[in-house]
Amino acid sequence: MLARDAESLFWTGRYLERAEDTARLLDVTYHGLLETTPAEEAQAWSDVLAAVRLGRVFAEGRRPITAASVSEYLVFDPKNAGSILSAVEQARENARTVREQLSTELWESLNSFCLELRGRNLRADLEFQPHELYGLVRRQCQTVAGVAAETMARDEGWRFFVLGWNLERAEMSCRLLSVRYRQLSPSAFHQWMNTLRSASGLEAYRRTYQASMDPADVVEFLLLSRTFPRSVLFSLRTAENALGHLALDGQLTRPLRQLGRLRSGLEFSDVRELMQGDLGEELRQVEEGIRQVAASVATQYFSNSREFDLHSLHLLPGEGGGR
Repeated sequence: MLARDAESLFWTGRYLERAEDTARLLDVTYHGLLETTPAEEAQAWSDVLAAVRLGRVFAEGRRPITAASVSEYLVFDPKNAGSILSAVEQARENARTVREQLSTELWESLNSFCLELRGRNLRADLEFQPHELYGLVRRQCQTVAGVAAETMARDEGWRFFVLGWNLERAEMSCRLLSVRYRQLSPSAFHQWMNTLRSASGLEAYRRTYQASMDPADVVEFLLLSRTFPRSVLFSLRTAENALGHLALDGQLTRPLRQLGRLRSGLEFSDVRELMQGDLGEELRQVEEGIRQVAASVATQYFSNSREFDLHSLHLLPGEGGGR
């Protein structure tokens, strides 16, 4: 496979996951603040910006931290290359450059999603029906992912798509925990619920831990679960499997070694020890490890590895990434 095609498929997966994660985080935050004080609301929206690593850039624009300003910035602000609209458009553009690698159903699904989003009055949607807009983005991202899973051959193209998809997912779950773990306590029922909802994990968590509100259980589920698809560990294992299939003749490549060390470090962790130590530092190291894996993937497989290394994982206004 050509390096530029592999990179395009990698970023298609990343951008789709980014759009879905951002929509879910915005939706959960919006509904969780219907009965809160202004101070609590400002803190919640600051946490959203921190979770997508855009707090500093947002502050530089001297915007007020309100539901309207943060939502518009993360949904359709043309100056924000990490907005939902930008992510979907860039997913479509990457897919367009590898049109011959995709099934007709997959291309039509992604193309129609992008056109529908472009055709909506997003400002009015956020003002009058934000839940409907966020639900649309989630459902369409899941539809595209489902069509990809059902129609793409399990070849190199599929592996790069899955690799990008799951590295983005692992990082988002890690960032979510980094922002929220200090708020988790047995009495913080709503924060506990919203953190799990932000990862689409509330029902799965309840089936696993019943009525437990122990913060350690929430951290264990989102960080170390071997069965929940959005946990950091599960996502890294899926990404590692994709990388293993991409290695020629079973070669142990640098990104595969890095990802294996990162995954094994989590796999043999004990949540109680993590909670007693510096969990924030542990999460920071995992997030940094994911970035290093992404940079090594670029060096190993993509032609513009230097550019990717500079801008991997997070897209800030004015920066590029992928194709």
